[in-house]
Amino acid sequence: MPQRNGKHNDTPREKMAFMLSQFPLVDETFILREMTALGEAGFDFDIYAFKKSPHTIVQQAAQKLMPRLIYRRYFWSWEVLAAQFYFLRRAAPAYFGTLFIFIAELWKQPKILAKCFILFPKAVCYARLMQRRQVAHIHAFWATFPCTIAWVAHRLLGVPFSFSAHAHDLYEYDCMVARKLRETNFVMTCTQYNHNYLSRLAPEKKSAVKLIYHGQNLEPYREDAQHREPASKIFRILAIGTFYKTKGFDTLIAACAILKQQGFPFQCKIVGDGAERRQLERLIAKHALQEHVILLGYLPQEEIRPLRRRAEVFILLPRPYLHWGLPNVFIEALASKLPVIATPLNAIGELVKHEQTGLIVESDKPAEAAAAIIRMHREPELRRRMTDEGQKMVLQLFDERRTSQQLCSLFAERIGRKQTTLSSPVFREKILE
Repeated sequence: MPQRNGKHNDTPREKMAFMLSQFPLVDETFILREMTALGEAGFDFDIYAFKKSPHTIVQQAAQKLMPRLIYRRYFWSWEVLAAQFYFLRRAAPAYFGTLFIFIAELWKQPKILAKCFILFPKAVCYARLMQRRQVAHIHAFWATFPCTIAWVAHRLLGVPFSFSAHAHDLYEYDCMVARKLRETNFVMTCTQYNHNYLSRLAPEKKSAVKLIYHGQNLEPYREDAQHREPASKIFRILAIGTFYKTKGFDTLIAACAILKQQGFPFQCKIVGDGAERRQLERLIAKHALQEHVILLGYLPQEEIRPLRRRAEVFILLPRPYLHWGLPNVFIEALASKLPVIATPLNAIGELVKHEQTGLIVESDKPAEAAAAIIRMHREPELRRRMTDEGQKMVLQLFDERRTSQQLCSLFAERIGRKQTTLSSPVFREKILE
């Protein structure tokens, strides 16, 4: 494994640029894990963000990557202006050609077009920074605006680029994904459903679409499975997620109101925060659920683990028409043998199979969710069988040793360096300590 201490070794290191909207973010731990794995494997990279992070909680792994962060403010500065003049003198056809492509492809989507124009000067500035820092490959961790900036830099510099495609960035916004896919070196995606979609979108690039699940260090969850707390008289429900409409927390609260009406003894703890918090607080007050539903805000992982050990069911009810992908919280719950209730997201069948590894209920139907919670309480043998199968599936597909090796091998192949082995105990101890 190449060393990061500046000493000479015989493995060539190519500088990469990773493009994100914001860094760090507490709800993008899957991206943090991937960058951490690449860093521990000796890959040299900078992290570019085009917005400041609003989060005050910074994971330990994110703190280690902060020295790599490059950020420039949105609006004009001498550095931004100098970058425009530089490329106007040296790459005017690519500069104006990129603006023309924006107009040609996005004129029917004026909001997205306007944002691309706003971001364009910053993209040019970042391209100049990448040139100065001798970046040899650019990777964006979302297919939308982070990828747009990477694509602009690619056009101005001729440097190959790639991107990761996850969920809303594929299905909610059509931000020139087909064009980016045709011009990219490769694209990573985290579900088979996404892989099939991208392969259909640009059949000639099918071989460049790589399926790599978001891996995790599953050892803490396996330990938690062995130290689960016994059931109590009050059925303990856990939910985790950002408070967006997509997540369906309002449906969960409505389900809790039904449980209360039926005299079912329970307590529901919800970890997270976000734009919908006040609305959720109003719903809790409306149904007089203050003693039953508790909003805990964002918590670090070390404080979430005891909640999983105490909980008797994990539930998240995303709306399939607003939410895509596989929420990592389901992986974490199943790895710790916590029974799960989910909604039929497009890719959910790759993880949660009804009555095999969890229960599936329709979204926006609180009565179904309430009935599933009661069923989980009344059928302990079903819970045991589903958690056994769920943990087995998660260990097979989402162990970070496997996914990190796939990730690093892919980047090593594409940027032309020797394959890196990540099987050492040192790597496993360091990854997201």
